[in-house]
Amino acid sequence: MRKRSTEIIQAILRNGDKGLSIKELTKKYKISQKTLRNDIKEINQFLRDISASELIFTEKGEIARGPDFDEDLVERSLYEMDPYTYKLSTEERKIYIMMILTTSEQYITMQSFAEELFVSRITIVNDIEAVREEYRSIEADLVVDPGKGMLLNCGKKKRIEILTELYKEIEINVKNDGFFQRMILNRMHTQFEFSGIFDCMQEYMQMCSIIFVEDVFYELVLYVFVVFNFFRTVDTQVKNEISCSEIENMMLYTGHVMNVNVTQDMLMDLQQYVQKHQLNSFVKTVDEVELYKIIMHFVQKLEIQTHYELSDDSKLMDSLLMHIKSMKNWGDWQVEFPEEYEGYIDYAFLEEAVNENAFILEQFLGYELSDNMKKSIVIHICVSIIRNHRYMSRASVIIVCPGSMATGKYLEAQIKNYFDFRIIDVLAVKEVNRRLKMLKEKVDFIISTVSVQTDYCPVIKVHPFLKMEDMYLIQKMTFQNQKNLPASMNQKLRMLKNMIGDIIEDDNLAEQLCSKISEIVENYQSTVPVWRKNAIGTLLEPGGIQITEEELSWMQAMYKAADPLERAGYIRREYIEKAIRNVEEYGDYIVVGKGVALAHADKDAGVNEDCLGLLVLKKGIRFSQNSDMVYLLFCFATTGKNAYLEILKEIVQIGQKKERVQRICSLNTLKEIYEEIIYGS
Repeated sequence: MRKRSTEIIQAILRNGDKGLSIKELTKKYKISQKTLRNDIKEINQFLRDISASELIFTEKGEIARGPDFDEDLVERSLYEMDPYTYKLSTEERKIYIMMILTTSEQYITMQSFAEELFVSRITIVNDIEAVREEYRSIEADLVVDPGKGMLLNCGKKKRIEILTELYKEIEINVKNDGFFQRMILNRMHTQFEFSGIFDCMQEYMQMCSIIFVEDVFYELVLYVFVVFNFFRTVDTQVKNEISCSEIENMMLYTGHVMNVNVTQDMLMDLQQYVQKHQLNSFVKTVDEVELYKIIMHFVQKLEIQTHYELSDDSKLMDSLLMHIKSMKNWGDWQVEFPEEYEGYIDYAFLEEAVNENAFILEQFLGYELSDNMKKSIVIHICVSIIRNHRYMSRASVIIVCPGSMATGKYLEAQIKNYFDFRIIDVLAVKEVNRRLKMLKEKVDFIISTVSVQTDYCPVIKVHPFLKMEDMYLIQKMTFQNQKNLPASMNQKLRMLKNMIGDIIEDDNLAEQLCSKISEIVENYQSTVPVWRKNAIGTLLEPGGIQITEEELSWMQAMYKAADPLERAGYIRREYIEKAIRNVEEYGDYIVVGKGVALAHADKDAGVNEDCLGLLVLKKGIRFSQNSDMVYLLFCFATTGKNAYLEILKEIVQIGQKKERVQRICSLNTLKEIYEEIIYGS
């Protein structure tokens, strides 16, 4: 099979029982329907050869699986193809030949390439001419000796650059789900997997709160992948006193984790590569607290515009923080929203709101979000709406893994983080049908990392680490599950049954009961305090609290809030000046709740020691004409050695309860305010 045919059958596998649109395929590949039908003939010949059910053309104008399509057999057979079964294109042969020549120190004959790729010698002769021109264009010389063969004549740095670009061309990734990618990786006999290097470098990126703009992170991973596998040296170890950039430290960290000796020469080569391609300008160190506040500001703007309740959802904030900070799973998977869903989420309106407010994130991150990034954010928000919708019944699901429970439990933890499902069980694939037969309760759908054959309920196949496409599929199934509920089902009544274990047919009485329960809980919490310090109490000291009845501007208030911390030597003057410049640049994003703001700057702006201060403003201040009045102004600084995200979340929680802000402002002694802040709720 050829590349296009292989990609089409892989798309069929990914799409499950849903067909592929003929119109979209011809548009994607810029081919005629006749050419596409020839591709399907080629695919069906492959399927016949492995005794699998063939693809069919449907009346809807789609290509779909035939009856009894054996997904596992087809997927396994695709992985087992060789260069005889898979016909490499001219471009793929060129890349393949250049890969071998660039890593070889020995002469290689044309005949050996012809035999390896199952083509004629004349085909290879033509390919070599194209390869020679390609090398010449990048100032590398291919020596052709009729008696010996071919040998690339260039230095190590040039070879690293060539190989990095070649790997970039074949779009090597963590999954490596294309035949040509797998073929190259197998032929090159790499010791260190791309996915392992990717994970190590991403781990360092997360630990140090670094963001790489555009595709720079991917390019750096490729560079390290090439160096570790083909150009390692054993001399000149790195001296401890050498000062390294964040990118160089990332290579050192990855080498340490993967037991690769990173030498001084390797770091110098990396430094020169980064400078030559100007990659340093695409690196941004991000303060986690600042990013969290920016995300919160962004979500609050969406909340105002869409009227969806979003800012109280800490899971939404955490998932967006993780997603944006690590750039994990942005990918190039094209997010599509259901065309026919009669529900409470207006996709077009929500997408428009995200597009309008994306500048808040872009201004802080320093790069534009792609359309797919914005759609991914929409998916996170939709998941939040599902999770928090008051009258939505909980779906009952089963999680399935290949055999080891570790995969299933890992997936379960992720599902719980994003969705409010009732998880009935976590099963190995071989146990599914037996368990479903025994169950008396209804299972709405199965979420599995492997293919599951069952007639009991729908199955969603996902990656072990949930990606945006997986969240979209789960969200879509959840919507469909709600849509299929009987029309007579009173969802408000269902929720009350779950809450109080009884049936209340009077809606007014139900609302009164819920209101009364909330009142009793709040009264109990206010009269029976739990004397345990919260996260704020680990950093806030009574000496860091001030009360003022002065009328101040927001800038004066920020200087005043920082004053006791500066006098105590925790921060220097430039710290609060940087925090003020942040407000001038990014606006009133530091307002993190109703009546609450948090002044903060990054760790390099003059921090001597971790600290937290609070200014209680009896008359309040405004950071902008349209922002709410702020009565509690926290000032927070950290050296970056400790993570204090929980403190930020607790400060945000204070701002979510207007009555608590009012209660704090009504107190008149520092002791009372201190105890209310760290013990109250």
